[in-house]
Amino acid sequence: MHRTAIAALVFTACCPYSAAGQTASLRTGSYPPEDPALRAEAVRLVERANLASTPGTWPPNEMVLRFHVGDPPAGFPTDGEYVSSVGGAGLRRQEWSYGDFHYTQVRNGQRLKVNQGTVTKPAVLQVLPEITPIYLVRFDNQDIVRAIDTPLDGIRCVQFDTIAGERTQSNEICVDEKNGWLVSIRVGDVVTKDSNFFPFGQSFLPGHIERWRGNRLLLSVDETVTLKSDYPPEYFDVPADSRAFLCPDFRRAFEIHTPQPEPGGSSEVTDIRLYGHIDQNGNVGGLKPIDTTYPDLNEEAIRIVSKWTYAPAQCGGKPTWWQTTFTVHFRGR
Repeated sequence: MHRTAIAALVFTACCPYSAAGQTASLRTGSYPPEDPALRAEAVRLVERANLASTPGTWPPNEMVLRFHVGDPPAGFPTDGEYVSSVGGAGLRRQEWSYGDFHYTQVRNGQRLKVNQGTVTKPAVLQVLPEITPIYLVRFDNQDIVRAIDTPLDGIRCVQFDTIAGERTQSNEICVDEKNGWLVSIRVGDVVTKDSNFFPFGQSFLPGHIERWRGNRLLLSVDETVTLKSDYPPEYFDVPADSRAFLCPDFRRAFEIHTPQPEPGGSSEVTDIRLYGHIDQNGNVGGLKPIDTTYPDLNEEAIRIVSKWTYAPAQCGGKPTWWQTTFTVHFRGR
C-alpha cells in the first residue's frame, strides 16, 4: 500500500491505477487468491475518496494547524501551532511554535530565510506533514483485499492484508459512502482518523485529524485552509545575499550498511521510526523517536541506527547534511 500526503504548496498526486490493479493477484503458497470483483470495488471506493479530497489547484492560501500531542517529549507542552502561508508560485512562509521550539522558514523562489532558536525540532512534529492536509493511500500488488464491511450506516470498510516476504499485516480503509470521504486508515496498529470535512478547491479536507497507535493518542490536529492573498509586501522577503537556498540539483542519501536487528521467535513485527540526520560523511546523528510507545525498543533502535552508514546526500555534486526518518524492524520482540 502506498500513501501520499498532499502538500499545501505543490500537490503530489497518487499515480493512477494500472489495469493490473483492478484484477486479482495471482499468488503461490498459502495465500488464497482475491475475488477480482471485490478488489475492483475496493479500488473504486478508495479512488473516489482520494479524488474527493484532492484539490485541483492550490491558490494563495493560509493553512493553520493547531495540534495536540498525546504524550509530549520531556519539557514540551501538549499543544502547539503550525502556519503555512502561500502567496503564489515560489512564495511560502512556514512557522512552527511548540513550547520553546520556534522556527520560521520563508521561501522566495530558490532563496530561503531561516530563523531558528536553540531548541531542536521535536521528532513528534515529523508526523504533521504525514497526516496533513490529508493522508491518502492506494493499493499496490502487495495488498490482498479480503472483505468490504459496513460497520456503521453509510460507512464502508475495506479489509485487506499486506504481504511483504514472510510478513503479513492486517489493514483497513473506511470511507463515507455518501460523500466519498476517507474517514479512517488503519495500518497494523496505527490508525489515522479524519472528520469535520470542509470544502476547499472543489474538494473536501478534514477539519480534525487524529493519529493513534493502539489505544494511545499520538497526535490530534485541528486544520483550517482558507484563501488568502492580501499578505503584507514584505511578508515573503528574503535578502538577496541569503546563504540558505533550495538545492536545484539534489540527490538523496543511499544506504551502505544498514543492518536490521536479529529476529526473535515469532513473526510479529514492530516498526520503530526515528527522526535524525545524515551528515556530509554519511554518518547518522541527532536521532529521536517519533513515537514513545515502546521506550526500550526506541533506545535499542537508536543504538542500531547510530551505526548505520550512507553515501551522503549531495547538492550540486557536493556532500550535504540531510534530515530524514529511519525505520527499524523488530521481528518477534
